[in-house]
Amino acid sequence: MRIPSTIVGIVVAAMLLAVLGLTRLLTPGGQLPEIEVREIEITAMPDPPPPPPEDEPPPDAPPPPPSLTEISDVPDPTRVPVPKADVPMDLSTPVDPFFTDIAPAPLPQPVVAKARPKVETRRPAKPTPAKRPPAPSRKSHYSVGELDSKPRLIRHGPATFPSSLARKGVTSGTVMFEVELNERGSVSIRRVISSSHPEIVAPARRVALGSRYTAPTRHGQPVKLIMRLPVTIKK
Repeated sequence: MRIPSTIVGIVVAAMLLAVLGLTRLLTPGGQLPEIEVREIEITAMPDPPPPPPEDEPPPDAPPPPPSLTEISDVPDPTRVPVPKADVPMDLSTPVDPFFTDIAPAPLPQPVVAKARPKVETRRPAKPTPAKRPPAPSRKSHYSVGELDSKPRLIRHGPATFPSSLARKGVTSGTVMFEVELNERGSVSIRRVISSSHPEIVAPARRVALGSRYTAPTRHGQPVKLIMRLPVTIKK
């Protein structure tokens, strides 16, 4: 007959539990330590001795220091003793004048340094600049004779001979103007001085106003010029 393993395991477990219970019963129980109580005796400190009476000085008190009067009585070793005279001095005794009738020697006079004579140093005279000639007075207008040279005609205006004069058989006409030339040589008419025919004045005026000259100069500077300008127109 075969026994199942489960039953065997249960039996083995029961046997182990029984063994553990027996070992528990066989071990002696633990003992607690005893508490010992002792009595403590308290002793009181003895009282201090009473203080000594105030009238009696302490037995080991040091001697007091010497007073200042005792220190001042000690002689100073640095002082030299002066002997005292036993004979009293007569204060009415005349005193020797010590030759007061002799005049004292004169005091030395201070030495005065002599002033050195001043030496005059003459500076060289500055050279006087040469006087320039006075600049000529500048006028507003000049004549042809006062210029450096006579202005030269560069061009003139267009000229047309009047047909009214041509029908009359006139072949030429002249007009004298007083004109002004500015610094650039342009012409402006001031007045008509004379004319050969009244009809020739207008075309002669156009010729004069359209003219151009070289700039008039005086001492190299451009100036204005007033001159007479004859204009002749031919057929």
